[in-house]
Amino acid sequence: MSRWISITKAGLYDTKLSALIDAADSVSLGSGQTDRSTGIIADVVAEIRRKVGKSNQLDQDTTKIPGGLKALAEDIIVARLKISIEQELSTDERNNLTRRENDLNRIADGKDQVEAPDNPIAANMVNATSNPSFGTRCRNFTDRSQDG
Repeated sequence: MSRWISITKAGLYDTKLSALIDAADSVSLGSGQTDRSTGIIADVVAEIRRKVGKSNQLDQDTTKIPGGLKALAEDIIVARLKISIEQELSTDERNNLTRRENDLNRIADGKDQVEAPDNPIAANMVNATSNPSFGTRCRNFTDRSQDG
């Protein structure tokens, strides 16, 4: 079984999100706008991968996140779908969203670990060159040393 999973629209239909996805994809769409859910799901996956990648290796498949973060991803997606259709978040949902964002920040800071990826890519390389340093040197040219 894979340790990292893909978060897809089809996969979210198996959860309680199907009605919310349908509402977000049909309510108040602009002309030429196809759906909201696909972009929201992709954005949440990208955000999770960006935070996970700060202190962990990522999977080669850009649609995959650690399996242990599935519920976290779903909670964030629920909040963003509701916001997209201008539906108010309950107090519990807001508190849960804050807790989930704190969890992601702990992962990004390296305080919490996630599952190792199934097909890891190389970790982000840290810049090995130092920043330039501008200091002062001892002046050899003075009015006394140059007679004048």
